Amino acid sequence: MRSSLSFVVGVAGLMTLPACPLLDASADVQETCISYPGVQVPAMPASARMVDQSFTVGNLDSFKTLADQGFTLAFAKGTVTATSGISDFTFVTSAQLSVASGDPSSTLPTLDVFDCDGCTTSGSALTIDASSQTDAAPYVETGSLVVSVVLAGTPPAVAWSMDVDVCMTGQASYQLGD
Repeated sequence: MRSSLSFVVGVAGLMTLPACPLLDASADVQETCISYPGVQVPAMPASARMVDQSFTVGNLDSFKTLADQGFTLAFAKGTVTATSGISDFTFVTSAQLSVASGDPSSTLPTLDVFDCDGCTTSGSALTIDASSQTDAAPYVETGSLVVSVVLAGTPPAVAWSMDVDVCMTGQASYQLGD
C-alpha cells in the first residue's frame, strides 16, 4: 500500500511541473549557394576606382521550398571568383555584395549583406562573410534576387569575367507537446 501511495504522490508531483515536449526536432541546411557564372566586366579606364556589376538570379525554387516549409534562412557568405582576364583580386581594397528582391513591386529594402574593408583574397577567389544575420526568406519568397557586386580599388584595364556565389544556411525546428 505504501508503494502505491508513493507512486500516486510521485505522479501528482510530475503533473505540477511544466509540460515537457514529447518531440523536439531540428534540422539544419548546410551552406548552399546560388551561383551566377560568367559575369562580364568591361575594361576600365585608368581613372576608375570601382567595379559595380548587377544581375538577377531567378532560379530560387529549392530555397523557396525551404522557406515555405518554415525554415529560417540566413545569408552566410558571398564569393567572387575570377574566371578569365585576371588571375586574382589584389586590386580590391574593399568589397560589398548587396541583395534586393527581383520583384519590381516588392517593398523589401536592398540589403548590404556582405562587405569587407581591406579584404584578403585566396588565389582567384574573394570570399566575403555575411556582415549580419538578416532573414533571407522574404527575399527568396519573391522568386528572384538582384545581386550587386561593388569592388573598390583600381580595377584592371582589361575586360574580365567572374563567377558569383551567394550562399545561405537554414534551420527549422519543430516541437510537439503532450
